[in-house]
Amino acid sequence: MMIGRLFALAAIAAAVWLGAAGTAAAQGAGPQYREFVVGDAKAPVTIIEYASLTCSHCAHFHQTVYPELKKNYIDTGKVRFVFRDFPLDGLAMGGAVLARCAPGDRGMKLIDLMFKNQDTWVRAEKPLEPLKGYAQLAGMSAADVDACLKNETILKAVREVQNTGTTLYKIQSTPTFFVEDEKVEGDRGYEFMAKLIDKKLAEKKK
Repeated sequence: MMIGRLFALAAIAAAVWLGAAGTAAAQGAGPQYREFVVGDAKAPVTIIEYASLTCSHCAHFHQTVYPELKKNYIDTGKVRFVFRDFPLDGLAMGGAVLARCAPGDRGMKLIDLMFKNQDTWVRAEKPLEPLKGYAQLAGMSAADVDACLKNETILKAVREVQNTGTTLYKIQSTPTFFVEDEKVEGDRGYEFMAKLIDKKLAEKKK
């Protein structure tokens, strides 16, 4: 069983890391990389999150803290939330690339779905199968999924975001947040984040 899972993980890594070097026609074709932003562009406070889809602490944040932040700060126009990929392994990279290929505004919804079901697909014997299922729920066909995993433009963009996070912002673990100019490492819980956001909102009013 473990051997089968290792082969499945290797297949995903190959599809993402090597498959992107496919035919010239496939490279740069299809969906383009776009940043996931939730909330009013004019919100006074911006939160940037760097996360990996296979990170359990990231999943915990998105299932417990993020919904409260969205209700109390994002949906009320106080916070603009930016999600950036920081994949810690090939499986997380595969999920990140798939989310960027989701049509319309469904990319962040796919991110939320993958975090919600993280235990299911990360521990699956063939993790690519549930990932394909989630992608189809987001409006992608099997052919879309295969093409997405070979999209060099998106793959390179995800790598560049991660490299910038490492070199410029000194990110060493996930999740890492920037609440305006203040760096927060790890899932510190809703109360901590709310207090920090309130502090930044107060500073904006001075």
